[in-house]
Amino acid sequence: MILLILALIPLVGGLVLEFLVCQFTRKGSRLWKLLPPIGAALVTVLLVYYRLGLWESEDSPVTQLLFIPGLPALGFFVGLFAGWRLYRRLWRPRIIQDPGEGR
Repeated sequence: MILLILALIPLVGGLVLEFLVCQFTRKGSRLWKLLPPIGAALVTVLLVYYRLGLWESEDSPVTQLLFIPGLPALGFFVGLFAGWRLYRRLWRPRIIQDPGEGR
């Protein structure tokens, strides 16, 4: 259950978000495609900053810095990459060779 909450939900969320952003901005600006990674990096940095404040007050061990912002952020970034790869695989132009042609 912990793995589901900390890794799989952010991974699927990142995959769906990146695929939808790529799908809806096909002819738009590339700037829109940078918003999910930049937003995820900002949220991760803010969470790490907040958790470091807790850790300095000795209420939170270092493992919580790894598990709370670290593992979900890693899952989300892997999901963003997987969504981009899925989009590229589905919409990349393919070259289909005729079997009777060539050789």
